[in-house]
Order: sequence, then C-alpha cells, then structure tokens
Amino acid sequence: MDVLQIGPENWADKYTIPSEIAWHYNSFATESQKSKPSLNEYSVVIITGKNDMKDEDWKKLQWVVAPYTVLYFPWIKDQLSNAAKQFLILQAAKKIELAPQELIDNLLSHFFDGQSGIRYAPTQLMITNKAINEFEYLDSGHLKIILDTKDEWVNVGTYKHNFYIDPNRIFKIWLSLRTLNIKIRLRIYPALTDGDGKVTDFEILNIDPKQSKEYMLKLAADKNIRTACVNVEAKGNGAFILGVLHWRWSRGGNGSFIPGGKRIVDQINHDDIAYYLNPGDLKPPLNVYFSGARALEGFEAYPLFRKMHAPSLLFTDMRLNVGEFYDDASQSLGKKIKEVINESLKKLGFTKDQLLMNGISMGTYPALKYGAQLQAHAIVVAKLITNLGYVATRQRLERPDEFDTIFDIDNQFINSLNEKQLKELDRNFWLQFEKNDLSQTKLFIGYMENDDYDNQAVKKLKQSKAIQSAKQIIYKGYPGRHNDNPAVINWFIERVHQIMRTDFGRDI
Repeated sequence: MDVLQIGPENWADKYTIPSEIAWHYNSFATESQKSKPSLNEYSVVIITGKNDMKDEDWKKLQWVVAPYTVLYFPWIKDQLSNAAKQFLILQAAKKIELAPQELIDNLLSHFFDGQSGIRYAPTQLMITNKAINEFEYLDSGHLKIILDTKDEWVNVGTYKHNFYIDPNRIFKIWLSLRTLNIKIRLRIYPALTDGDGKVTDFEILNIDPKQSKEYMLKLAADKNIRTACVNVEAKGNGAFILGVLHWRWSRGGNGSFIPGGKRIVDQINHDDIAYYLNPGDLKPPLNVYFSGARALEGFEAYPLFRKMHAPSLLFTDMRLNVGEFYDDASQSLGKKIKEVINESLKKLGFTKDQLLMNGISMGTYPALKYGAQLQAHAIVVAKLITNLGYVATRQRLERPDEFDTIFDIDNQFINSLNEKQLKELDRNFWLQFEKNDLSQTKLFIGYMENDDYDNQAVKKLKQSKAIQSAKQIIYKGYPGRHNDNPAVINWFIERVHQIMRTDFGRDI
C-alpha cells in the first residue's frame, strides 16, 4: 500500500508505520516528474497541514488517487490554497476523526486495493435439526422452513463449507431473509487454518430483517489466514425464508466494496444493490453504468469511466447467484435506482440532457428501461437482454446447463414458471417501454447476431413505436453468440467516447 502524506511534519518520524505501507512524505511533485503516475497510484492521501504543493500538482494528484480516500484535519482548511480546497471537494475528502496512530493502524484494513464479496446460497446449508420435518426450496436462492422450537433457540443447520477470512481484512455479513414469528441468528466459529478452533470461541449475530445495515463481525483484522464455521439458529413458532448469505470485506465504515460505495436496500426481501458516485471533474455529463452478471460481488468498469475524468455513477446487483437485472416484481428497486440517479444529477447541478445510461449484458436491461423512463440524453448498450422470460424458454434446447439462474431470476417476477407467464413477463416489459418519450434520446445498440441469450431484443426494439420516435438510433451487429466476440465491447467503449467528444466537447 502506498500512502502519501502532505503536511509540515512527517508522521513517519513520530509514529509506527506498518511494514506493508510505503510511506511517501511531501514527495508527489518530485515523484510525478520521474515517471507518469498511474490510476490510483496512492491508496490514501493524508493532508495534515500547510504545505508547498503547487496548483498544478493538486490538479495532477486528483487523477492518481481515488475519491473518498483523501483524509484531512478539518482545522487546516484555512492553511490550504484554493487549489487544495478544490482538490478536497473533487475528491470527496473525509475529515480525520481518529488519533494519528490509530488512523495509521487502520489503513491496511480500511483502504486496501480491490474488492470482494462471496455468496452462500441456502442450498449450501446442511440441515441438521431432525425436528424440522417441513422445508421447501422455492428456488436455489430461497429456502422455506416451517418449525416450532418451543420458544428455545435451536440449530437449524450448518453451511457445508467454511468461510475464508483473508489476512488484514475485517468482515461483514448480509443475509437475505423473510420471517413470520421466527427469530434468526448466526453463530460463527472462527479458527486458524492449522487448527479446529475452540467451541467456546464464537460470535452471535441476531439478524433483523428490518435492519438496513450490514452486520460487522467483531473479529479484528489479523495477518494470519483463518476460516469460520457458520450455523443458522432459530427461535419461535412459524416460518422463515432463508435467502443468500453475503460474506464481504468491510472497510470499517468507509464504503461498500470500494471507498465511497453505498447500498440500496429492498426491505421486502432484505436484498441489496450497491452504487458508487465518482464526482470526477464535476463537469457534464454523468455516465451511469450497470455492471453485468458477476459471480464475485463488486463494481466493474471503474477504470474505464475514471479515465474519462467525467462524473460517473456505477451500480452493481448482488442478489441471487449473479444478480437479478436490477428489477423486482414490485418495481420498488427500480424506483430507488432512479431516485439515486436523480439525486446525483441534482447534486452535480446537471439536467437529464446531461445523463448517459450505459450497460453490457445484464446491465443493458436497466440501462434501456430506466434510461428511457428518465429520458436520458443517450443510452449505450452492448449484448442486449430484455426478454427475461424468453431467455428461460431457450435453456433446455439452446443453452442447456449454462444459465440456469435465469429460472431463479424469473421466479422473483412471476408466480409460476410456465410458458404463459414467461411470455406475459416480456409483454409487460414492452408495454411499459412503449409509454416512454424518446424524442430527445439517442440510442446506440451493439448486439450479437447469433445471441444465445436473447436474440429477439433487437427485433423487438425495431418494432417499437417509442424507438421509432427516438432522436437517433444506431444498431451494430457482430457475428457470434453472446460471449463469442469482444469486438462488441470495444464498439461500446468507442460509442461512449464518441458521445463524450461530439456532444460534450471532451478530449477523450
């Protein structure tokens, strides 16, 4: 980890710096002259007081440190130049609230590079209580259990695989859960990899489905590799639906997945979606990007949009196995996503004609749907998927054993996975889409000519009356199945760059 301190006194002379941290003191001006700094050159920048940084140095520094990773003492603002104050704004800098040594000790576990989150489906739970004689897998992501514990806590089951605890990481848990007269808690047994641990060493987390915050484990970060055994316990007379358990790296309150990341919580199913606003240079446009299907939780395309210097808003869907296309049966999550986008536009002082909606594969569904509803300036998508019901009907003969999670996804939208309801699911999508006014929206659609997911999406678009009234629409097809040809991704990136240049005068 590289940490840059800017100020009148070198903390390395007064405090203990962990060996894993490369400490740079007032050295950016000279270091930037020797070599071209890279994206996120420094994991953290700490500003502790008056300094000799030049205005041009502050402008350069902005693009080699990520937003939300700049820390400063609030009382030093009067000592800083106007360029330094602007740097704090552009980087969404955070005030230092800890003592210097405590802050230094937390750097490795709070501001590490990378991101991670792993899902544990309820199918991985080994039911151990013989008293439970009625349970049902609603799909691979939801397990319904009916029981009467006689008002005592009982062990329902144990996850078959131990949870990995990475060195120098602290962890948090999120559990998708619905309950009726049942209390749920997790009992967690940590252990070193070369031992079984002690049955007396455990932590209990009481899970409240009405709670929106993730549960922080008390396990402190440690240099040793550890694992944890996790049990599910219940108390009461009734039923509960156990969903996916999410095992995530924590940043100690500094963001979800990456510094500055936040979450939208679906209170009905106790599920969540994450988003991240990168302020960039605070100049139009705002690029909104929806991550595609991801087995490992976290954001994608951060480097792509960071390098453009414009503000960007990233979304990622962590539900089920790879996400749920950023939608739900009640469409409440879609409403919240649009609220986040509108709030971000308002915060930046932008209008909807300065909004670009982007997505690839799973991300095309929300980019097209919400982009049309918000009347965005432009919608850029590649490998389009809109007909979720149709994708499911193709599984048996055209895509066997390759995307079975589509049945779990569709099961969240309709009551039964029969042909009639699957067709109705798609029909409702297009009925809603036709209500949108696209007269001020440009659309750029990259697609695979032999797409084995949804080869009807482009055909449906061309038949759409709403699309026919669009300000501009460009289609570009590439031979191959959904994931055969990366050229469509390059086309997507080129179109985003093109709009940035031609419509907003940016040098991309």
